[in-house]
Amino acid sequence: MDLEDKACTTEYRGTSQRVIDDAPLLEWARHRGIPPREAPAEALRGGVIPTRYLKNFWSLSFDEQIRLCESSLFVCGCGGLGGTLIALLARAGVGRLRFADGDAFAPSNLNRQLFCDTKQIGRPKAEVARERIAAINPFVEVEAFATVLDERNVEELIGGADLALDALDNLQGRFILAQAARKLKIPFVHAAATGWWGQLATFPPDSPFGMKNVYGERRTRDPEEEAMGVIGPTPGIIAGMEAFEAIRILTGRGPAFADRLLYFDGESGQMQTIPWG
Repeated sequence: MDLEDKACTTEYRGTSQRVIDDAPLLEWARHRGIPPREAPAEALRGGVIPTRYLKNFWSLSFDEQIRLCESSLFVCGCGGLGGTLIALLARAGVGRLRFADGDAFAPSNLNRQLFCDTKQIGRPKAEVARERIAAINPFVEVEAFATVLDERNVEELIGGADLALDALDNLQGRFILAQAARKLKIPFVHAAATGWWGQLATFPPDSPFGMKNVYGERRTRDPEEEAMGVIGPTPGIIAGMEAFEAIRILTGRGPAFADRLLYFDGESGQMQTIPWG
């Protein structure tokens, strides 16, 4: 079975492009005996664009899309930040998504968490995320862990990832994840959202800076911060920025927020970057 026989021609931005839809690409992968995760990159190398990624071009080049398809990510958290982040990266074409969350959906999550609806209340967030990602993109290889990240499991969870992404809601977990990423020489992106405010920072493995530059000696959230809650758009905006950062890193463009903090104030509409050092 030849890939070209399954492809068709479409006009996109004034040029003719060879494209292929999901069903024939999955059929081709089965016939070739390769996992679905490998099929989009193989198609792109042959000059055929999976239709689901057509709108990624020409923001991304063929080589950059192939890099995404061959990349592996770890996301800690599947809630307000994590749900949106995971969905965006799956749609972008990241090849492997591993994520962990030991929590279950509750009614108070309905205001902001993408994968939470009334039918999912009480179900593990990681399990629901796995099901939703399988429906969003069958070419993504998913590993979901309904577990809380700690010092005992963190290296196993992030091992082999090209990037570790913070979608946590507690400082202790963030420090554990950041320290393990540095030890394993994995770039780490920190993100947080509360109330109308959010922030983002990237730490390459060789960075002289770290999470202490963000939080100092704090390891727990302030009571005032806990009482703020979080309005729905805040994690959506920060997750979108974190997804941009992940795509930049994975495609080789480099991070925009290495060793500096992006601070977003939704109440005033202002955004600023704060350098360290």
